[in-house]
Amino acid sequence: MNLEPFTGASRQLQDFFDEGTKRLLTILCLPLVDGVFATLLVSGAVETFSDIVAVSLTIFAGAGALATLYSESDGVREARSMVLKVMPFLLVGALVVSLVAPVFGQLFHVSRMRTVAALVLLSIGLQLVGVKKAETLSVPAILLTGALLSVRNPGAVGIELTYTLPAVLTALLASAVLYGASGLSRDALNLDTVRRGAGVVLLMLSASQFGLEVPSSLGLFVFGTSLAASHRRIRSSIPSSSYLEVRTD
Repeated sequence: MNLEPFTGASRQLQDFFDEGTKRLLTILCLPLVDGVFATLLVSGAVETFSDIVAVSLTIFAGAGALATLYSESDGVREARSMVLKVMPFLLVGALVVSLVAPVFGQLFHVSRMRTVAALVLLSIGLQLVGVKKAETLSVPAILLTGALLSVRNPGAVGIELTYTLPAVLTALLASAVLYGASGLSRDALNLDTVRRGAGVVLLMLSASQFGLEVPSSLGLFVFGTSLAASHRRIRSSIPSSSYLEVRTD
């Protein structure tokens, strides 16, 4: 059997999704797999336009996604390319979840899926803060194993179109927000500081998924602080180098 076409397709997929893009896609899709988005849809929390804006900005394009986007891209072009690559998958994922939202809790053990999400956030967060041993925790392996162990009743699959429109609009708005946010110039940022801040944010999100009480605004504060700190480092280095150059001349 000739497996070369499959090997070639696998290589093309790996080239299309670099490590940073994979991490961004994982962070964006976690609300789809841990039951949070399905619960919001069914409970009526994503009905009005203001609901859609609130959910897209907090659940999808929140501190975790922004931190990952900024820490994994070296410039505006790369950041926008990452967003465009993950956008179709986020839209399809949101569509699928909207179709099975009423029976999501019957399909999966939601508590187990949240534990899976916490482990994924923990793995990525540890990698961003520089813990090399965290690389042994394969994110795809965690997701696949966790999903298999969380299956509750595969026969409960049912399709309903009630939540399709708000789900797709939420994913679209979240993608648009990330695309707009990717326009921030990296020239004024110390990316090492941003990556560490992003790692801390993801570790905090992981702790909240494990059931620990973490203030919802704390992640955004930590990420904002890391951005401010990275700006100050860059700016403080400019006058000193200019002064030295003048003295040398």
